[in-house]
Amino acid sequence: MYKSLRISALLALFLFIVSCAKSGAENEKSTLHNIVVDGVERSYRLYVPPGVNSLQNVSLMLVLHGGLGNASSIEKTTGMNEIADSSQFIVAYPNGMGGRFGRMKKRRTWNAGHCCGPAQKRNSSDVLFIQKVIDDIQLKFSIDSRRIYVTGMSNGAMMAYRLACEIPDRIAAIIPVSGTIEVGNCDGAKDIPVLHIHGDQDKNVPFGGGKGSHTVSGIMHTSVNDTMNLITRPRQCTAPDQKNLNNNVQLLSYNCGNGASVELMIIKGGGHVWPGGQSRGKRGSGNKSVTASQVAWDFAKEHSKALPAK
Repeated sequence: MYKSLRISALLALFLFIVSCAKSGAENEKSTLHNIVVDGVERSYRLYVPPGVNSLQNVSLMLVLHGGLGNASSIEKTTGMNEIADSSQFIVAYPNGMGGRFGRMKKRRTWNAGHCCGPAQKRNSSDVLFIQKVIDDIQLKFSIDSRRIYVTGMSNGAMMAYRLACEIPDRIAAIIPVSGTIEVGNCDGAKDIPVLHIHGDQDKNVPFGGGKGSHTVSGIMHTSVNDTMNLITRPRQCTAPDQKNLNNNVQLLSYNCGNGASVELMIIKGGGHVWPGGQSRGKRGSGNKSVTASQVAWDFAKEHSKALPAK
């Protein structure tokens, strides 16, 4: 009798584990892909909405996690998959360079220039990595090369800027969120449209620059104003037009005579968050006044690269 009960219990446990595994698989939205760059195995997660097939000519949005984050965390934080479902574009979530030991292997950073962490210290080939990610996805799907966009949070935003500066031929627009530029020159990006989103109460990457009271990187960050000045300088932009979208959101649109459009969205009272996303802890207010993922896509879809002259 006891043997029978034990067998029944084991069978029930087995069925429970199988059920949980099946449920987990059904809830897993993206798939993990591995590539080798400079002899180092790197990875990214890829989300393909239902209805998109390998023959369609679709847009690609790359979403870069913040410092000490990873592809899985930014996928959950942004909710970009839901935007992709309704608008039918593919989303890639690349993994930055992790630490060498233990839990730090999943705490990843990007070499965005002057920042951040192990990736910057080890001079990780992250620009090359992102190019290889794009190449790898283009082998699997018919990606419209004119419509490849990059957004990112914090250190990921800094990386988005570096990509626009160094490989402008691959990028159609960038939407940096809560992160400023960390390279000294970005004249090469003058034809890349930019929408920068930042909370004016950010304590990690302060709006006014410097070392934030909650900073993890420990560096002196570029201010938002200096970032805008660096981006707009080669575009010959004049003072921006200002528009209040609501009580918490102000949009500055620069008037540029020699380059692509530049916009700055300021979240009044906003902290170091992905606005409208799922944030860790209590990082300031104002994060529900705008949905950064929807705003990012709405901006991106209005821009595409010009076809090369024949």
